[in-house]
Amino acid sequence: MHRSLQALQFYTSHSKEDIARLHERIRSSLASTESLTDTMIRITGQPPLIPYDEDTVTVDEWNAFLAGKHHATLADFYGTLVARPILDEDGPLPDEAEEPLPTLSRSQREPEPKRRKKEKEIKHAGAKRPLPWGWIALLILCFLLGAGGTYVYSTYFVGSADTTPKATVEKPVTVEKTKEKKPTVPEETAAVDDVLYIKTRSSNIYREESMTTLLYEADFGDGYRIVKKNDGVTEIELSDDLTGYIKTSDTTKRLEGEPLADETLLTWVNDQLDTSFVTGTLIDLIGKSSEELNSLYGPADRTFNDELHDYLFYGNHFFVLKDNKVIAIDWTETTITNEQLASLAPLQLETESTGLVTSNSYRLQRFAKDGTISRIRLAEQSF
Repeated sequence: MHRSLQALQFYTSHSKEDIARLHERIRSSLASTESLTDTMIRITGQPPLIPYDEDTVTVDEWNAFLAGKHHATLADFYGTLVARPILDEDGPLPDEAEEPLPTLSRSQREPEPKRRKKEKEIKHAGAKRPLPWGWIALLILCFLLGAGGTYVYSTYFVGSADTTPKATVEKPVTVEKTKEKKPTVPEETAAVDDVLYIKTRSSNIYREESMTTLLYEADFGDGYRIVKKNDGVTEIELSDDLTGYIKTSDTTKRLEGEPLADETLLTWVNDQLDTSFVTGTLIDLIGKSSEELNSLYGPADRTFNDELHDYLFYGNHFFVLKDNKVIAIDWTETTITNEQLASLAPLQLETESTGLVTSNSYRLQRFAKDGTISRIRLAEQSF
């Protein structure tokens, strides 16, 4: 969450051109080294404070991350990078700073007799003979691309720095990914076993297991932590000191697909919904109290409350508060359809009139109204 806030703050305070340029600089650096540490030094001039668990990342993984696929190490890297001052141009790596040493040595040998120069050239040629065929093929490819002799020389050394980690690290990275995915499956399974989502348009929650006293009406897509399951009835956690009972048949423990990156979901909300009332960022509003909302927007047009929440209505949107803290924002008059919501990501749960997409920290819930009108809820994903 902390890294996501840093990344979103950078996104909202820079132009699309600046963001695209930064993404391209990262992509270019990863293409040359695949090292997050080297990329951090190039762009900020500072190494990371803590080594990354997965320091080698491919350009394809970076592109997938930008497209919304969750990647814990890249999320940490990106959040740390945008929180630091960014250099106008890429800085040198430690290895690159050492390269001028052999150049100075050769310059000092320039005044020597031609006989010594020839001996040096013979030694240099002899040093190339034991090179692996892979390097020779790389040099031939560089020549075919039309690079000059000086470019070939520099590319040869940069290529050797790049290819060495590929040869030695590529297999371990694959193994590390496999190791990461294997524990991820049980973690997701554990989370699904512990959490349920409402899969009907609405579902009644009762105060007791006999289901006689109505406590609250939950909306499609609302999520709750499971306390205990009985035959046909599930006890769920509504707050720190309150539980309720719901029909198990109205719920599901399984969502399709994977959650998006927070930035991807929040960007879609900013682009597709009316956020003119937002003075800072959307996530700045999450957690605000009713007093703070009154200070920002004045008294609400109307209010409503139930056993769990307070609702403050302002124009075409309203805030949902729990324990006097904003946990959701609803837009009441939108024309968003399930198809438009699915353009953000494949719906993880849906009916004909509802749809759900989640990120690591938030969820988007759609409810159809009167055929052409819909309500959209941005809610904090916390259990």
